[in-house]
Order: sequence, then C-alpha cells, then structure tokens
Amino acid sequence: MTSAALSRDEVLAGLRDIVHRLQAAGQPATIQLVGGVAIALTIDGDRPPTRDVDATVTPPAEFRKVAAEVGEERGWPDGWLDEQASIFLPNQYGRGAEWVTLYDQGGIVVQAGEPRMLLAMKLVAVGHRPRRDADDVAVLMSATGVATADEAEEILEAYYPGDGLPAKVYQIVEALLEQGPRAVRTPERPDFN
Repeated sequence: MTSAALSRDEVLAGLRDIVHRLQAAGQPATIQLVGGVAIALTIDGDRPPTRDVDATVTPPAEFRKVAAEVGEERGWPDGWLDEQASIFLPNQYGRGAEWVTLYDQGGIVVQAGEPRMLLAMKLVAVGHRPRRDADDVAVLMSATGVATADEAEEILEAYYPGDGLPAKVYQIVEALLEQGPRAVRTPERPDFN
C-alpha cells in the first residue's frame, strides 16, 4: 500500500493512460473500482485524496504490467493498485457485487461499485479503521438516503447476511447520523477517452 495520496484527477489520468495503452495493444480488460477511488469518481468529487486504488482487474497479468509502467512514469509508489479489496466483495450468500459501468469501449470496461454495495463494504471496514473510513460511511449514507442506523444495518445484511452491525459500528453510524447529512458534490461522469 502506498503512503502518497492520489487525487481524483491524478487517479483518473492514470486510469485513462492504462485504458489507452491496453486499447493500443488490443488487450481487452475489465477494472472494477471500489473504496475511496470509486467514491471520488462517482459519488463525491470533493473526496480527499486516496492512498491507493482498490480494484479487481482482469486479465490480471497484463493489467498489472501496464499499471506498473504508468505508476512508475507518474512517480507513484509500488502498491498504488491494490487488488486485495476483492476478498471483501460481497459473495453469493447475499446480494452479489453490483457495478455501475463508467466506460465500455474498445474492449475495455471500467466499473465502480454501486453506492449501496460500497456502503456495505465501508460498514465492514469502519469497525477496524474508524478514522480512515468514517467520513466515507457518512458520505455514502447521505448519497443513499440512509437516515438511521437500522437502515444502514439493513443494507449491510443485504450484502453480508448474518453479519449485522457490531455495537461499535452501530455507535459510529449513530454518531455520524447525528452530525447531519454530508454535503456531497456529485462529480461529472469520468472521461476515460
């Protein structure tokens, strides 16, 4: 994982470079974005910079090669592309992973997690990393219209049945809701051309 912060514009430019190089090579690929970068690209254009780009990619070998080249050229540290998020994606026990397609041209598909799925994933994460993930939870609750901790728990249960909100997370959610809805500046659709 990188310690440098990557802004929305930097990440978008880097992803655009990757898309162009893969298309030039005639290499079809899919990138599915989650975490902070998905929030910055689709939900909150004012989100603070992210430490890494959480994504699943296929085919992984070719994508990683191009991503490493782009990262090196841009001076980004190794690990800027973090594929570990795939282990946290919802599975077949509840609602599966759901995506919003941002780009689908020339054999390249770029998708971002659907907002409710992102909220469910962040609700899982906030119990372990409250300082890092609480703002994202607040933004996602505002974006999805969640007004109570019980509503947040319903979303979590839809994607991760049987998990429920641990008491600590329930308290974090209630505290965030008491602060009122977050102002969210929905960004323009990302341009990968």
